[in-house]
Amino acid sequence: MLILRSSKWCVVTLLLLCGSATRADDSVDSAVKRLSSVEIFAFGGVGYAGVTSKGEIDFKLVLAQPQPVELTAFENLYATGNPQGRSYAFSGIKKLNPSRFKDLLVSVGASPDKVEVERGCIVSHELMRDVAKQIDRGKFRF
Repeated sequence: MLILRSSKWCVVTLLLLCGSATRADDSVDSAVKRLSSVEIFAFGGVGYAGVTSKGEIDFKLVLAQPQPVELTAFENLYATGNPQGRSYAFSGIKKLNPSRFKDLLVSVGASPDKVEVERGCIVSHELMRDVAKQIDRGKFRF
């Protein structure tokens, strides 16, 4: 009887763990989708209240996943995102795979794309190649 109860708990635990993994994948996919069209690239407190941007919240959600999942998510974001989203992808790839980041840094060197960046209460429009160089130098902290 005791063995039967233990087996039931093992099955219940296994089902809960499998269900959590599925929900985590869904939330990562949702975060990448939101990041692909995010309006502002920002780390740290922004706006008058100094709140964390929605983009940074989604970025950190992706960054909290196991490395293969987060790296794949950032690569997908780089391929599908707008300039702000691709800037978040650059940040994640820099942390996870610096050699891949260097390759991307070269490829964005001639890009005319502009990124809407917010630092504190200041919003600016900067060339993506300049934002990528700033990411490389550690100007954006997360």
